[in-house]
Amino acid sequence: MGDDKTNQTLVDTRRVLVPVANPATAPDLIRLACKLATPQKGDVWALYVVLGSGEDDSEPLEELQEIVEKEHASGSPVELLTRSATSVARGILDSAREQGATLLLMGFEAQSKGKVELGPVVDAVARTTPCDLLVFRTPPHVRHVLEDIDRIILPLDGREHSQIAARFGVFLAGSMGVQASAVHVQTTPNMPSWYGLGRIEASLQDVPDARQVQRQVVQAGDIAAGILSRSDPDDLIVLAFSERSSLDRWIYGTVTQRVLAQASGPVLVVKRAMRDDLPALERAGRLLLARFSPTLTPYERSEVERVALETSHVSINFVVLMLLSSVLASFGLLQNSSAVIIGAMLVAPLMSPLMSFSVGLIRGQPALLRRSALTTGIGVLIALLVAILVGVSMPVNFSTAEMLARGQPSLIDMGVALASGAAGAYALARKDIPSALAGVAIAAALVPPLCTGGLALAFGDSMLASGAGLLFLTNIVSISLAGAVVFMWLGVRPGEQLRMRFGWGLSLGLLLLLTVPLGSAFLNAVRMERQTDAARSILEAELPDADVLEVKLTTGDPLLVTATVLSSDWVSSVAVYAAQNALTDEFDEDVKLTVTNWRAITPQQAEPSDPGIRP
Repeated sequence: MGDDKTNQTLVDTRRVLVPVANPATAPDLIRLACKLATPQKGDVWALYVVLGSGEDDSEPLEELQEIVEKEHASGSPVELLTRSATSVARGILDSAREQGATLLLMGFEAQSKGKVELGPVVDAVARTTPCDLLVFRTPPHVRHVLEDIDRIILPLDGREHSQIAARFGVFLAGSMGVQASAVHVQTTPNMPSWYGLGRIEASLQDVPDARQVQRQVVQAGDIAAGILSRSDPDDLIVLAFSERSSLDRWIYGTVTQRVLAQASGPVLVVKRAMRDDLPALERAGRLLLARFSPTLTPYERSEVERVALETSHVSINFVVLMLLSSVLASFGLLQNSSAVIIGAMLVAPLMSPLMSFSVGLIRGQPALLRRSALTTGIGVLIALLVAILVGVSMPVNFSTAEMLARGQPSLIDMGVALASGAAGAYALARKDIPSALAGVAIAAALVPPLCTGGLALAFGDSMLASGAGLLFLTNIVSISLAGAVVFMWLGVRPGEQLRMRFGWGLSLGLLLLLTVPLGSAFLNAVRMERQTDAARSILEAELPDADVLEVKLTTGDPLLVTATVLSSDWVSSVAVYAAQNALTDEFDEDVKLTVTNWRAITPQQAEPSDPGIRP
């Protein structure tokens, strides 16, 4: 087969994935995959996708297992792989990425002469394949055609798609031990044959073993008719699908469809995952990105948009769940109970309108954005009103630790919100992931801050209310923007550009604006933490006979340092004064130190001669 390194660069068949469902057509597909993988000592996986409970899959799985075992016994590198998925196309695409497949081989049977239907599965995989794809079409009502192939026909015209077909065709001819024949169809009358031969040579350039390929030029009225006139039922026609331009798609797509529909023998259509003229580094990067980028199929993208439209409206379920989650969150905050707050997160329905807003943002749909924003606003209003009513009706007016924790937002909270939004979008798009899990993450970032703000308003604590409001605003913007980014990563295409740019600009501007107070709060928290650690170290050095239990700093002029220490003897005021001076020197500002001294008293055994001890 020529130089192995060059051949591997042109045709990579080291890891071939073969989706199989029908035991009657599986043997040819598996054998073809093995012939492709064997020259490069590759691996072959026969994939069976299980949908639903899998009760109806036991019989075909047993037959496929027997086929695989038979091929494996003959020395073919094939294994049976099963996968549960929400759809066949999704199972194939995810398996290809997880197995690191370099080639996908799929099959379909022509229904009748003159018609060709690739089917939704092949079409969905072809549009989003992460690796090279071969589609093997068998003639109608014919089984086991692979053993009868004695020649491979390569229609070539010098363009990129025919170069791809030439590489795969010559590679396969060497693997199968059959003759490869290149055909160029000239539709212009009186065109010299040397022109067609030149087109063939251009297609075979840099192809290993190209000298062994037969060459012929055919005069015909159209390309498809010329190709079919030179093929027999025992010939395998190898074509390549082009997507370089709309003109190529129109011209060559028509030829491909006609050959697929009218050929009396098998046909193999090749689709490269990416162009061959890319630099090595860029190609490696794109291959890596394709493997770890679970692009949605066209059906899945339309399903995301359908769900977004459906959940953008206010419903009775949304209102009821919002009421219940707000009540739970308010009581959980007052009780300082993390368990009750988590329960409120499980009930909260805010994920749906926010993800609809993200879809509207990426698609540039103002109507969807308005409906989603209105639904979210109603949910916010419900949470605030419920929290205020709970705060007014309860005989308490103090802020708990759970409330105070949500009154001082920082950049870390923004990071939590971004991760929550990304999780929500990914779960909405991938039906095999429970959306409730992401809903909890989003609710954690929204409902407790909302209810904290409402309770703080009821208690008259404006500082806590403003902090909780800033946290909520940060979270809602971050979640929406992160969701839109994930949807774009998954393949949801932008809509009307002007509206999309306006929405993105507004969101990014608001997010950057929120970064200022959050960054300030974050830096202040880091500074206070460092000062607290430094104060603890100084107190431990200045008060060596005491254990420093707690140190708390309060900003102001002077800086207030409150410490709690434990000692067996009382700490003197002189020692406290010395510690205060050390803190002042360390922080280079006035410091007022207050020490609370706890004295440790331990029982002590008295001597027998002690007069206080009775005999």
